[in-house]
Amino acid sequence: MTGPGADTRKLLEMAAGSLWPNYRQQPVVFTRGEGSRLWDTDGREYVDFVAGIATCNLGHCHPAVTKAIQGQAARLLHVSNWYYNDIMARLAAKLTSLTSMNRVFFCNSGAEASEAAIKLARKRAFEKYGPGRNLIVSFHGAFHGRTMKALTATDPKHHDKAFSPYPGGFEHIRHGDLEAMAGHLPSACALFLEPVQGEGGVNVMDQTFLRKAAALCRQHDVLLMADEVQTGMGRCGTLFAHQAMGFVPDVMTLAKGLANGFPMGAVLAGEEIASVMGPGTHGSTFGGSALACAAALATLETLQSEGLPQRAALSGEQLRAGLQDLARRHDIVIEVRGMGLLLGMELTVPAAPLVGSLMTKGYLVTAVGERTLRFTPPLNIAGEDILGMLNALDLVLGEYGG
Repeated sequence: MTGPGADTRKLLEMAAGSLWPNYRQQPVVFTRGEGSRLWDTDGREYVDFVAGIATCNLGHCHPAVTKAIQGQAARLLHVSNWYYNDIMARLAAKLTSLTSMNRVFFCNSGAEASEAAIKLARKRAFEKYGPGRNLIVSFHGAFHGRTMKALTATDPKHHDKAFSPYPGGFEHIRHGDLEAMAGHLPSACALFLEPVQGEGGVNVMDQTFLRKAAALCRQHDVLLMADEVQTGMGRCGTLFAHQAMGFVPDVMTLAKGLANGFPMGAVLAGEEIASVMGPGTHGSTFGGSALACAAALATLETLQSEGLPQRAALSGEQLRAGLQDLARRHDIVIEVRGMGLLLGMELTVPAAPLVGSLMTKGYLVTAVGERTLRFTPPLNIAGEDILGMLNALDLVLGEYGG
């Protein structure tokens, strides 16, 4: 692949000279997407195994979502939460009908959903028990967002001293450490977990441990809060990952794939739990806008009508089998893990160079941590595209493994 053209170089210089330097962005500028494919300013075509970091679960520019956004944009964008809007009501009813939780709060992102869930847990504990039971217990390897409380619930390795002091009232335990959990829960208001830690390295929580953790939470009246921001909306082979993992959360956070790339977050909870958040306790100016809700409702209806969670399970097995075959043939692969179409491949070498090499071959993947490749394609990705990426990865693993 040749280097970027003159127009692309100009755009890259414009962006690098004016944006915050807080991302390690690849030297590519995209202008168009359709299904599992993206095209850059030089007309190059890429097969997307990133999907906007697991947001475009239906693929890029799915006709149903595009139609919903266009139609809603011509009718009503936003009226604030001083009022209801019709599409918000329809989406809330649809979401709650698909879960054991019957109340929903809409916001704009996963981090904002984490913040709302943390406030909800602390408010509920304060109302029931008074001050003192405000601890949020989360896990090493966790990632719950980059705002201050969400970041504090995230693995401490992401805590930069330059941003201190961090909010108090958080503890992190190792996955599987029931003893540490039991020690913390008497003073806790919530256990906050991802069924599969996406950013932490695509680590799947053990189901036996999850069931025991859920029982401990019930015993101590501690909320079990599932962060399904990345695992939800069909990505792990069921609409929500907890449905396949044998536990039922009290609170669930959603974002990413909720509106197929349009900014949207949500927190779901049961009636008794949500009732503590009376008027004035929390809010979001843009949360639940008519436009975002239209995109989310179209996404949810399409996920169901096209059977995409089930398809993700089948395609995920194809991708996993191919990755495991590569693992057997390349010594630099340590392990393949994940669920559905949220899969990771841990390496003995840094993953970032392999991401760049795959991009030159027309395939987009991401790296999480230092040594893990992450694969999160659209849920309707074609089997031949999976085979194509596996063939390209076979070559790249050979280049870096000798």
